[in-house]
Amino acid sequence: MSEKELSQEILDQIAALSESGNEYMDEDDFDAAVSMWEEALELIPDPQNTYAESVWLNASIGDAWFLQDDYESALAYFLLAKSNIEENTYQNPFIMLRLGQCYLEAGDTDLAKEFLLRAYMLDGESVFEGEDDKYLTFLKTYVDLSPQP
Repeated sequence: MSEKELSQEILDQIAALSESGNEYMDEDDFDAAVSMWEEALELIPDPQNTYAESVWLNASIGDAWFLQDDYESALAYFLLAKSNIEENTYQNPFIMLRLGQCYLEAGDTDLAKEFLLRAYMLDGESVFEGEDDKYLTFLKTYVDLSPQP
């Protein structure tokens, strides 16, 4: 087993905790979901950003905070997810979207524009489905998204 691989036992524990977190999230019990995912994160040794599993755990925790309008906490976890060196998180439209949304909520329009545009470039308008219209409207204010001939 290489230095960057977790044992099957640890992977199984992370999977079980993650599934519990997902179930709590489905019930809108965000605090319980975060608790499960944080417990799973504790099973990953430092530096956590060298393990792929930390990407989706940090993104899940960030999403739970985002859905509770705690954009500062959400941003912190999405930045942790983005810092992962095992996964190309710049190719993850969800992480790019949430980063852009968090930055917009924090009033940082330059970074909001950057990450919302990254999300759009990866997944088009579909990445904004189910999201508040203000995010796509904001992006359209700064970037011409009309198809080019």
